[in-house]
Amino acid sequence: MAAKVILHIGQQKSGTTYLQEVLGHCADALAAETGVLFPPSLRDVLPDAVENHERATYGLLGTEYPWVSAERAAAEEDKWTRLAARAAEWPGTVLISAEALSVVRSAAVRRVVGEFAPAEIEIVITTRGLGRALPSLWQQHVRNGRRQEIGTFFETLAAQRDQGPESIELEHDQHHWRAFAIGGLVRRWAREVGADRVTVVVNPGSPPDRLWRLFTAAIGVAEFADRPPEQVLTRRTHSGLTMPETLVLVRLNRLLEEAGWDTYSARAARERLLLSGLLPRSGRGPRVGVPESARRLVEDWSRADVADLESTGARIVGDLDDLRFDAERDVHRPLTPDQVADAAAAAVLAMVDRSDFQPAPPRPRRRFGVRR
Repeated sequence: MAAKVILHIGQQKSGTTYLQEVLGHCADALAAETGVLFPPSLRDVLPDAVENHERATYGLLGTEYPWVSAERAAAEEDKWTRLAARAAEWPGTVLISAEALSVVRSAAVRRVVGEFAPAEIEIVITTRGLGRALPSLWQQHVRNGRRQEIGTFFETLAAQRDQGPESIELEHDQHHWRAFAIGGLVRRWAREVGADRVTVVVNPGSPPDRLWRLFTAAIGVAEFADRPPEQVLTRRTHSGLTMPETLVLVRLNRLLEEAGWDTYSARAARERLLLSGLLPRSGRGPRVGVPESARRLVEDWSRADVADLESTGARIVGDLDDLRFDAERDVHRPLTPDQVADAAAAAVLAMVDRSDFQPAPPRPRRRFGVRR
């Protein structure tokens, strides 16, 4: 069994995909030069996948995740078996990265920690200010097919949070605040491993390689920070939607559902629209931010959560000020009708096959004989 297991457990929208992409590109060098194994999981079967271990944890925890069915969990059991075997065979440190582990309840936390006994367990949590993370989460939900308006999204979050920490801890569907209430997340894992073995990495936002440098310091391999190629370190793994683009998708998702489109076809239509229409544009409009109606809510949540994090005793890598709400940065800018119309027109154009509108070739002129 590995001497140490580092569990990188998210949060969502905190840069985890970027870190997993960098780790996947330099995993062999990381193991050879530092003794830290980032074991393959997805790339065993999908060579171009962003390497992470989330699907493997589905095989362990199953329906603890609200979005995982029993059938899906059973299909992923082999991934967990292979991942655990690789961890058992490695004599040094093993790094497991699965952002979904940030949403699980205490019993699941104990089970995960117990799987790696008697190895020393350390927890690394990457986090981002609520003023940026929550709007980004909303646009990701819309990109995945949801049709909830942004104001309703924040009203739902407020209603869930108002139910209190006991509900957040116990209720299966309270997974958003189990992940995003950072103080509670730290305590949930610290109860099993000790606060001195929990590190919180604050994502500064930009430049992207700054997060990587903070992360390498958190896992104890700061000397490896410059090892990956620059083109990998500066690559952005997600192209987030802008506000007008997301509004167009909300309405499209509603129409797709009303028209009876199945999940697979609707997803394929959205991907074509995004890749061929919305994302390649310049001048795509203002980014998604906190709506004015939720400004005071998010400011209060941010203030409370930063104070709660400071009281946990966890090690913090990065600047806590990057977690504080900043209205100038976090509240979304007003839209113009032209910005929404431009996004809608680009979406329509992406879905049109130009060949359907080519003029028909001229018909040959009929030649008639001349009577003499």
